[in-house]
Amino acid sequence: MAELPAPELRFDDGCPDCGSRAAVLPLPLPRIDDDFDWKARDYDSFRLFMMQELASRFPERRRWTSADMEVVIVEVLAAALDRASHALDRVQAERFIDTARRPESVRRLLKLIGWEVDAGTQRSLEKEALARAMADGTSESEARANLPPMGALIEDYWRANPAQMEAARRNAPRRITEQNRMVTVQDHATVMESHPLVALAQARLQWTGSWHSIMIAALLFGDVGLDKSLHDAESDSAHPSALSPELWADIQDFHAARGLDLPPVNAGLTGRRILRGMIEQYRMIGSEVFLETARAASVSIVLSVRAKPGYFRSELRHALEQVFTADQGGFFEPGRLRFGEGLYASDIIEAAMQVEGVAVACLNLFKRVGSAFPDQTSEGVIPVEADEFIRCQNAPRNPAQGTIRITVNGGEVG
Repeated sequence: MAELPAPELRFDDGCPDCGSRAAVLPLPLPRIDDDFDWKARDYDSFRLFMMQELASRFPERRRWTSADMEVVIVEVLAAALDRASHALDRVQAERFIDTARRPESVRRLLKLIGWEVDAGTQRSLEKEALARAMADGTSESEARANLPPMGALIEDYWRANPAQMEAARRNAPRRITEQNRMVTVQDHATVMESHPLVALAQARLQWTGSWHSIMIAALLFGDVGLDKSLHDAESDSAHPSALSPELWADIQDFHAARGLDLPPVNAGLTGRRILRGMIEQYRMIGSEVFLETARAASVSIVLSVRAKPGYFRSELRHALEQVFTADQGGFFEPGRLRFGEGLYASDIIEAAMQVEGVAVACLNLFKRVGSAFPDQTSEGVIPVEADEFIRCQNAPRNPAQGTIRITVNGGEVG
């Protein structure tokens, strides 16, 4: 910090009471013309500017060669400034999620907007790290105690898999706009359908006489009942016996990523108990939300096909049964047709004709289960109400859940 000059006491006109203090300040610095091109950022720009400066200061000199000491110094300085400029650009780029290159920068920037690695990836990274740590004979407990933080594991994973870092950089900002709270009626259905256990969901308002309650009709994967036990008491598996290990792993990841509790795996585990925790977490305070079983519109279908020459009838029937199954990926998989979406005969015929060996396909019966419903073969569509979904489980012991009978003619016997 500059020091001020000491003031001097002066008496003017010979009066001992008329003194004043005065300080002689230094002269201001001379103005320096700024003709530097502040847009110069690379080697060529820096070199050109310095060579122009040399030429303006020494106008009498007309010739500059690469062997001149002044030119060598200029080029060395231009190269150093180019490296410094590049370093500044790299440092500046690490401040923004679109331009950051270092995994640690990307992870920290994503964390600022609430991004966290999903539970499935966490388990996978921890498993890999444990396997590497135990490769030299270290026990699992010792290896687990010395595992690096999850942030370091993620950064190492991104260094080895840059595409995964780019995917996180691209997808994470979208999560800011995700609505997890159930505010509107449609929010209740949307949030419920985000759960891995739910295939379809529809919400509605119901007046109870004093206030409105929100009723959520939920169709679970596999058409499992809301209150049906998902685990056999005699089973010793770690996951619910009625669910596949993959589906249960997805459910665990979903709950872990959102901080939702999961009820214990026992005979009392039901779909309602699993979903109830999410409802309590996301519903609005003061709102009353109930889960109800989705209304099913079971259908009864008789499909006749004629096989092409050279195709065995039994093999063709088996192939068609695989197409029109209610299992995952099948035509009648629960949830493939949404609430209120009717079943069209043309879709049945088109799916049948896609099977190799089918020459002709037609419907002999196309209706809802029950004598109260007419055959819709001539109309070509089975309509359903807005809160109903098409069901065809084709379970021989329970025809009320929908059936499809396939007859094959022509082709080869066998």
